Amino acid sequence: MDTDISFAEALLRRGADLLQAMAQDSAEAEAVAETDTDPLAQLARLLATAAATDAPLVVMTEGGHADLFDAAARQTAIPLTDRLRPLATARQTERATLYEFDGHGPLTGNRIVTALIRPEDRKDLLDVYVAIGRLRGGAAQLTVAPARLRFDAAALAQTLSLLGDAASRSVNATNAALAHAATIQPLPGHENGGMPAPLLDLYWQGLTLATVRADRDQLANAEPQGRA
Repeated sequence: MDTDISFAEALLRRGADLLQAMAQDSAEAEAVAETDTDPLAQLARLLATAAATDAPLVVMTEGGHADLFDAAARQTAIPLTDRLRPLATARQTERATLYEFDGHGPLTGNRIVTALIRPEDRKDLLDVYVAIGRLRGGAAQLTVAPARLRFDAAALAQTLSLLGDAASRSVNATNAALAHAATIQPLPGHENGGMPAPLLDLYWQGLTLATVRADRDQLANAEPQGRA
C-alpha cells in the first residue's frame, strides 16, 4: 500500500483524543467509555493508556524493519506443526507493541496493524488485537476486529513438553496444543460475532512477529513466567 500515513500512529492519536476528552469531562466521558462497544474506541483507549502509564510503547513498520518482517513471512510459510515450538518462545518486554504491514490476499490494498499488549507483568502472556487501515478520500480509516486472541506461551511450552515428538508429527496434536494456549475472546458488546479465517491468520502473524523479534533480541530463552 503506497502511503506515508502510519495507521498505527493514527490509532494512537485516536486514543489520545479519547483520553483527553475523558480528562476534560471525566464523569460523562467515563460513563460513555463503560458502555461504548466500538472496538476501535476500546483498543485506542487501551493503547493510549498503556502509552501514558507504561511507556515505552513500540511501533514497528514493515518499511522500517524489513528484516524482521521478512523473517516472520518465512516463518508463517512453513507448516504449522513446524511453527509450534518457535511460538512457545514468544516474549515481549514492553507493555504494548504495534506492528504495521501491508495486507495480502483478500486484504490487498489495506494496511494491517497488530497490537500486542501484556495484560499482566508476565512477558509470555500476550493479548493480540487486529486493526485494518485503508485510505478513503485521502483520510485514514481504521476498523478493529471485535475480538482479541489471548496467547499463553508458557502453557504452550508446557503442553509441547508433554506431547514430545507427537507435536511435530500430528496436526491433531498441534491443534490441541494451540487450543490449550490460545483463546479468542470477544470484545464487550460483540459476544455473538464470528471470526473469518483470513482475519484469524493476522493474529498469528502478529504473534510470529513477536516470536522473531524475541529471538532476535535474545528473549526467547527466558524462563517462562506463567503456569499452565
